[in-house]
Amino acid sequence: MKRISLPTLSRLAMAPLALSVLVLLPLAACGGAPGAASADGAGATAATGDPLTRFRLTSLDGAEVGPPDYAGDVVLVDFWATWCVPCHAQAEVLKQLYADVGDEGVHFLAVDVGETETQVRGFVEQRPFPYPVLLDEQSELADSLGVTGLPTLMIIDRQGEVTYFDAGVLGEGEVCRALHDAGAALTC
Repeated sequence: MKRISLPTLSRLAMAPLALSVLVLLPLAACGGAPGAASADGAGATAATGDPLTRFRLTSLDGAEVGPPDYAGDVVLVDFWATWCVPCHAQAEVLKQLYADVGDEGVHFLAVDVGETETQVRGFVEQRPFPYPVLLDEQSELADSLGVTGLPTLMIIDRQGEVTYFDAGVLGEGEVCRALHDAGAALTC
């Protein structure tokens, strides 16, 4: 019978934990700096009343679009990239919620970060979005707002104030509650 020393046994016992961390960590967010955003959705950089939330970017349709176009309504901004697998999961949640929301004074914008129009257009042709896709090709907006991981959701209330800003994938109920907290007339 082979004896296993206590340190070896401890390493063996830790293997499943280490494996689960390696598997689950990429599902939380792509990239990001530790402590960049809090668990309650309070942003690291995008602050309440931040003038950077009044941005406009070029959409895949060629129009300049941004939160100011929806003044008086709640706006959800999803920062994402085509290569970010958790972003794909978040997009599916948002597409379903968008379909459920209908015309409830809530608008969704998808901001692709750091990729060319050609890259984004090719992806969107295969996986269409039901709401505008905007291009932040040089990551200037994302950097200015303090987006440190993808996906990052930012929710702007009817007064133009940031009420939610955090990286990671949220479920439909969590997004619905965050939109409701921003003043959207939704039942979650």
